[in-house]
This record gives sequence, C-alpha cells and structure tokens, in this order.
Amino acid sequence: MSDRSVADGVAPGPPGDAPGREEFLNTLVGSLAETIENVVGIEDAEAFIGIVGRRMGQSETARIPGAGTTDPARVAEHLKAFKANIGGDFVIESVEGSRITFTNSKCPFARQASGRPSLCMMTTNVFGRVAADATGYARVNVEEALARGDHRCRVTVDLEWDGAGDGKEFYG
Repeated sequence: MSDRSVADGVAPGPPGDAPGREEFLNTLVGSLAETIENVVGIEDAEAFIGIVGRRMGQSETARIPGAGTTDPARVAEHLKAFKANIGGDFVIESVEGSRITFTNSKCPFARQASGRPSLCMMTTNVFGRVAADATGYARVNVEEALARGDHRCRVTVDLEWDGAGDGKEFYG
C-alpha cells in the first residue's frame, strides 16, 4: 500500500498500468468468447455470440434511419460508419449490383479477437440484421478474418437472394 491511504483522506487509485475501460471491456468479451468456445465448442459459441450480435443489429443505434432502402451504397456506408464508431476500420472494397464487399484491418475487439473466431458472429449478425431490416434480405459471409489468423477481414453482404454463395442468411 502506498504512503497515502484512505486514513490520510486520499483514496488509493488504480495502478498506473491498469487497463482503461475499452481495453477492459475487450478483454472481458475476449475471455467470455474463449470460455464459451472451450466449454461448448466453436459452433455453439458462434450460436450464442450470434444471438447477441442479432440483438445489437436490432438496436436503434445500429438501424439505418428511415429503413426500407434498397440502395446498396447507402447500406454499405451505414455499416462502415457503424463499425467505425465502435473501433473497426472497415473499408468498402466494392458495391457491385446488390453485393457489398468490405475489408477490415482493425477488429473492434482489438487483439482479443485473435484465435477467437466465434467473435466474427458479431459482425455477421450485426451486418445481416441491419441490412435485412433495411432491404428485406441479406446473406453475410466472412471470407477472411483476423480472428482466424488472416491478415485482414473480408466480408461480403449480398442484398438479394441468388441461391448461390456461402454465408448466413437474414430476412427482414
């Protein structure tokens, strides 16, 4: 204990190297994801985290104002801005017809995402829920992921059903 204590009228503070709020919350989320993955396996962990992601995608802060748009460029810009607000670095690689492709070099969960692929279900479900609520349909595929050891994330969002392609489907 330091020379200055509660008895001196000064409450002890956190150590100088204590994590800030954001780092603490990222560590918390990473530890929860790792625990779930270790206890129930990746597939079930993805399901649990997907439920949370879906709820986040339905939140007022995630929704596209004046939903009902079918404009893929508007959906892309909204999803990019949403991720930027929470610490992601998503870039719109392309908008071709009803397909949006994003790349990302910085996960909102920072280094806590490494080795925890179930956390990708947050992006999958937030993107899918927001896009489907706006357009009626979305299929999201995380083709590359920092969490899986790739050098970036690459995510496609299809806004029209075509019967082809991988990914998780969402309906508005």
